[in-house]
Amino acid sequence: GDDDASLAEIRGLLQLARDLGAPYVRVFPGGGTEQSPEEADATAARRLGTAAEYAADLGVRILLETHDSHRTGADAMRVLGLVGHRQVGALWDVMHTWLGGEQPADSYLALAPHLGYVQVKDIASADDTTPLPLGAGVLPLGECVEVLSREGWDGWLCWEYEKRWYEAAEPLPGLLDAGREHLARLLNESA
Repeated sequence: GDDDASLAEIRGLLQLARDLGAPYVRVFPGGGTEQSPEEADATAARRLGTAAEYAADLGVRILLETHDSHRTGADAMRVLGLVGHRQVGALWDVMHTWLGGEQPADSYLALAPHLGYVQVKDIASADDTTPLPLGAGVLPLGECVEVLSREGWDGWLCWEYEKRWYEAAEPLPGLLDAGREHLARLLNESA
């Protein structure tokens, strides 16, 4: 069934991650409209719990991204709390928690025990999610970095830039230096 197909896909990704030496595999919660929220949580948790055993054997962690049906830290924790396995963690996408109306301090508090890494980006507005250079949009990147620094978190900040889905977005290569400088400035300000 659907579980078998999902698990086969995750197993393939976990094997690839192990072969590449990558520490994480990112997954989405995938709650659709055909299930109640409770059923979607239970389905995601069941699949992750089964996949976690396989991930443990390979030395790779599965990270559930704040996304789609589970865009806030509180939403993601409904699933992660059911899984309760150290090989399954969280990936904080700061755009989705912001779109979900969650404050950065609250997102961090919810996700901290499970946090693998943090995905940063910037957008013009809730209605226009075309990627922008870091610092040029509305996302509270400074606040997010400040929370992480205050809490002594020292993991990765990963810039996700989705030009593939947004033809009008500027090409990434010309933005990389300024993006790195912007993040470095935020990190220094909050140190």
